[in-house]
Amino acid sequence: MVFIFQSQEVVFITVEYGESQTGIIGQLGLESAAVTVMDAETGFVVLEESQHQLMYPASTTKVMTALLVLEHAEDLQADLMFTHSAIEALPYYASRMHALPGDVITIEEALYGLMLPSGNDVANALAEYVAGSLEAFVALMNQRAHEIGAYNTNFVNPCGLPGDGQHTTAFDMSLIMREAVQNPIFNQVISAPRFEIQPLANFTEGLEVINTNRMIRPETYEFNPAVIGGKTGFTNAAQHTLVSYSRRGEHSYIVTVLYAPRGATFTDTAALLDYAFTFPVINIYEAGETNFEIPVMQYINGEHTLIDNLALVGEQGLSIPLPTNINIRREVVLPTEISPPVRMGEELGSVSFFAGDNFIGEVPLVASETIFPRIGTLMAADTELAVAHEEAAVPGDSPPNSMVPFFAILPLVTILIAGFIYVMLRRHRNIVKRRRRRMERIKRITESGYITTSRSQYRYEVME
Repeated sequence: MVFIFQSQEVVFITVEYGESQTGIIGQLGLESAAVTVMDAETGFVVLEESQHQLMYPASTTKVMTALLVLEHAEDLQADLMFTHSAIEALPYYASRMHALPGDVITIEEALYGLMLPSGNDVANALAEYVAGSLEAFVALMNQRAHEIGAYNTNFVNPCGLPGDGQHTTAFDMSLIMREAVQNPIFNQVISAPRFEIQPLANFTEGLEVINTNRMIRPETYEFNPAVIGGKTGFTNAAQHTLVSYSRRGEHSYIVTVLYAPRGATFTDTAALLDYAFTFPVINIYEAGETNFEIPVMQYINGEHTLIDNLALVGEQGLSIPLPTNINIRREVVLPTEISPPVRMGEELGSVSFFAGDNFIGEVPLVASETIFPRIGTLMAADTELAVAHEEAAVPGDSPPNSMVPFFAILPLVTILIAGFIYVMLRRHRNIVKRRRRRMERIKRITESGYITTSRSQYRYEVME
């Protein structure tokens, strides 16, 4: 049975467990209410159900918090001090690293305290460090979410505790995670089963924090070697949530599961990965493949003239694991024509691929060769000269030596000579400038008494 309730004009969904589901949830026997499996390379969603349904994120929110810290903190070894406001703002039931006001750790240690034990006290402290206040940091979170494309996400705090207006979707959380895993430090943090933090007021011998994501802890039953890392979450309103980053072979996935009963986030994620990794890799476009041409047009003698057809090649290939029996369409963006000069490798268009309305990926199309303007063809002034030569010619006589080729190449020759002279003069000036600077430097150092010149005015030795 499905129940709908509304909060500040935002519709959420709750699912009564045990009910049969349609789509991938029912097919795989999943217990989560919303799921997304996204190709980490392209962002294409290979599996989903209810992925755009608004739901509470719980502590998966901390993925965005960690991303912003990594983007704004200049020195991960800088000190982070816990303030009274960062700790006292938390309700008694919130998970925490158990720091006290005045405790100091590094930003790097704080990232582990944020992502492994899901410390809400650490989330608040990092937010204050980055933006000066929780409110300013939340504004950064929402701005960054929209930049990523997570338009159905709204954060009201940096830790994921329930709050009016706090919501996300499985799709949006996958987008945020996909952005975060581009940072190798983030991946290093989320893949750590445990981490040792320096002594605190309550932990005089140091504090070992343990990752709540059991899928990356080898001693647990839920351990999955394909999972690189992720972030768990739980509140009564959100139930259990999990966003994961995984890799098997050459392909990687982002998996998000929302609103699941205890333990189901791990089993649902494992089932989705096992299914997705069976998809064959479809080679959609080969790097260097030539399927498109553009006419190269130039005005010659006042006429719009075709001088060549330029073949375009794919700058890169595109391959992706896809379900079988899927229809792929392409959209090509090209200019109707171009004018020379065109450089080989210059991007002139693109071809995008879609499965239904879902974007798969884009391949830039570049010029396969260099094409210069046509200069061997007569221009208007040269045409009149050629006509005059033809009229002056006597029938039966051999054609006079035409000056047309000379006039045609004269501008190019002039440009080449001028360019050569310019390069040589510039080179000479640079040599003179370098020599003058060297002599002035030697003079200054010599007068200071630290070195003396040898017989060569360009050599010097250090005095003892």
